[in-house]
Amino acid sequence: MRGKPRFALLLALAMSGTLAADRLQSHESIMAAITTLIESDFRQRQEAFQVEPMRLDDRLHLPWCEQPLEAFFLPGRRESGILSVGVRCVGSRPWTVYSKVRVKVYRDVVVLKKAVRHGSILTEADLDLERRELGELRGSYFTSFEPVVNKPVKRTLAAGVVLSPDWLSVPKMIRRGQKVIIQAKSTHFAVKMSGQALGDGEVGQRIRVRNDQSARIVEGIVAGPGLVLIEI
Repeated sequence: MRGKPRFALLLALAMSGTLAADRLQSHESIMAAITTLIESDFRQRQEAFQVEPMRLDDRLHLPWCEQPLEAFFLPGRRESGILSVGVRCVGSRPWTVYSKVRVKVYRDVVVLKKAVRHGSILTEADLDLERRELGELRGSYFTSFEPVVNKPVKRTLAAGVVLSPDWLSVPKMIRRGQKVIIQAKSTHFAVKMSGQALGDGEVGQRIRVRNDQSARIVEGIVAGPGLVLIEI
C-alpha cells in the first residue's frame, strides 16, 4: 500500500512536466512586452502617444518561456506610424518573433490662427499651438513661435494650416550693391574693412564682395546684416 502513494506522486510529477513542456506562450504576453517597451520609450522622451497593438497570427505557437520576455526595436525605427518590434525568449527553448504595432505620436505644432496673404510678415497674433498627430503632417513643422515670427510667407495660407519652413521666406541679410563690412580673420588676428556686395545673400550663404581700398574681389560668408566673414 505504501508504494501506491509514491507511484501516484511520481505520476503526477511526470504529468506536470509534460504539461509544462507543452505549455504555449500566450499572444497576450507577447503583446504586453511590446506595449511595455513602447510606453517606457515614449515616456522617457516625454512624448504624448497612443499605442495600438496589431494582432499576431493565430497560427503562431511558441513554447512557454520561463524567463521574462525581452522586447526590442529593430534598426531604422520610425518616429511614429507602423513600427516593427521584436520579442525574444532567452530561456531553455529560445525563440524570437517579430510583430508590428501602430503608434500615434502627438506634438504641439505652430498653426495659423487666421488666414494670411502672400508676402505678409508673421506676428505672434497670427500664430497658435495645436496638438497634432505626426502621422497626419506633411513635411516639416515648427514647435515654437521664435523661428516663425517676423518671417514673410511665400503664398496665401488659410487659417488652421500647420506652418512649414517651405512656406516662409528667409530674409536677405545683404543686398547687391549694399555697403558691407568685410571681416578677415585667422587664428592669430582679425581685421575689418569696408566693401560692396556684388550679390544678395542670406545668413550662411557665400557671396562675392569688392574691397573698397584695394578694389580686390573676394568671396566670403554672410554672418549677419551687412557683415561678411573671410577666412585667411
